Amino acid sequence: MELDEALVLLGDFGLYQTIIYVLICVSGQFTQAWHMLSLAFLGGLPEHHCKVPEGVNRNHSVPSSLVDGREVYSQCSMYKNFSIDNSTVPCENGWEYSFQSTIVTEWDLVCDKSALVETSESVFMVGVMVGSLIFGQLSDHFGRLRVWIVSIWLQMIFGVGTAFAQDYYSFTILKFITGALEQGVDLVSYVMATEMFSPARRSFAGVLTTLFWASGIMSLALLAYLLPNWRHLQLLISLFNIIALPYWWVIPESSRWLVSRGRISEAEEILQKAARFNNKAVPSPMLVSGDGAGKYQPDLHQGPDVGPISICGKEQGLHVNGSSGDSAGKKNLLDLFRTPRLRKVTLIMMFVWWVNSLVYYGLSLNTDILAGDKYVNFFISGAVEIPAYIISSFVIHRWGRRLPLCIFHVVGGVSCALTIAIPTSVNGVDLSPLVVTLAMLGKFGIAASYAIVFLYATELFPTVVRNVGVGVSSFSSRVGGIIAPFAMYLERVSSIHVPLALFGVLSVLAGLTALLLPETKGRKMPQTIDELEDSSD
Repeated sequence: MELDEALVLLGDFGLYQTIIYVLICVSGQFTQAWHMLSLAFLGGLPEHHCKVPEGVNRNHSVPSSLVDGREVYSQCSMYKNFSIDNSTVPCENGWEYSFQSTIVTEWDLVCDKSALVETSESVFMVGVMVGSLIFGQLSDHFGRLRVWIVSIWLQMIFGVGTAFAQDYYSFTILKFITGALEQGVDLVSYVMATEMFSPARRSFAGVLTTLFWASGIMSLALLAYLLPNWRHLQLLISLFNIIALPYWWVIPESSRWLVSRGRISEAEEILQKAARFNNKAVPSPMLVSGDGAGKYQPDLHQGPDVGPISICGKEQGLHVNGSSGDSAGKKNLLDLFRTPRLRKVTLIMMFVWWVNSLVYYGLSLNTDILAGDKYVNFFISGAVEIPAYIISSFVIHRWGRRLPLCIFHVVGGVSCALTIAIPTSVNGVDLSPLVVTLAMLGKFGIAASYAIVFLYATELFPTVVRNVGVGVSSFSSRVGGIIAPFAMYLERVSSIHVPLALFGVLSVLAGLTALLLPETKGRKMPQTIDELEDSSD
């Protein structure tokens, strides 16, 4: 029998598969949310002002002003000689901070160095981009398990090294490396998790991974609260995956990858082990050796065999099995822009993916700019992703892809934009909780739209350019992630309303632009560029 028939016979989500799946998701999804978003706490910016010599009155040394009824001291200047005039100079004796526990306070990344925190996060995101280009190919060549385990071990080593970094530059270099390795863990874990199941259960397995990701975000808020020292927090998020050390002897290689490499006997051994563990009576052998044995041939009328594809607020690698389109010749990047309809699909997908990543990471990494407790805000930002993913997975099956994508983008964008119209307080009533609520509703909308856009892209691009099309969209998304930290930097030089307004406008534009795309629900995916160009929608 073929591999997918064997997987069904074993019982999808049997005890064996469930245990392996949970282990993969804990180390490959849950903990990776920590690495992706940890700089929200490692690089936290406390209130600060110029340090004054001992015995000197602060009011006579540091300028101050009233903000919302409280005295706020200047962050970057002090009086040159208060007794003579009010002229100021940059801080001469360093700074005093409201708390001493981040890379900001340790290396004085404030004032003229304040952009270095965002630079570090952008460098990390560049590492993620590099890793996404490398580890998908490595796992296809050397196997899922080997690349995944090595990535986890290396990530632990470089993560611990980051905790002991003695200066900003070594910290940033190590963050770049851990960012690249994050894709070796995150991306490959998604492949492994989804390849364990038959096509009927693969989408469900993909949705469940998003719950591990969102749970990782929520738990990071608790860990950061319990470990206010940034080095201790970095050590914990790096060393937690020490639980993965015995995985080499516990977690099997992907049977789908083994079959694709013609290693039928090894795949058979894994399937028989699962059958014994699940107490299932199965034939032996289950897979028939020979050309094409055990290989899954997707039904292109039902959709592609997509793997991996992520709906957890960050894209994974993606490959699609199906018609190669060899009869039409090999296609490349330029083919995406040669014909009008495909060019429109490509440009819109690039824009939507870019906005998705920009807004998602912009909101996720900067919950501390919102009023209220930063740990609670961060926890809520992860919690809203759970209903977003679940609701979006049901909505697209009933109403398609185009309209839900538009609605979620518009809801998220309008929510962010509305924060502009809300004052801090009215007649003494604090309205900051309303601002937080709208920002979280914006996070809900962008997370839900993120969940849809991946599936939508694979269905829009013709088979002959599908990998290229999704790859270009993914690249555009990574660029959004790199820019996101600097978009939020606008809050420091202007006001909190500026980045939220920017996110709002871009998200609404992305949603409305999506209406120009064809609906794909229930339709056969185009195999060639000509099929797309000749379609009526």
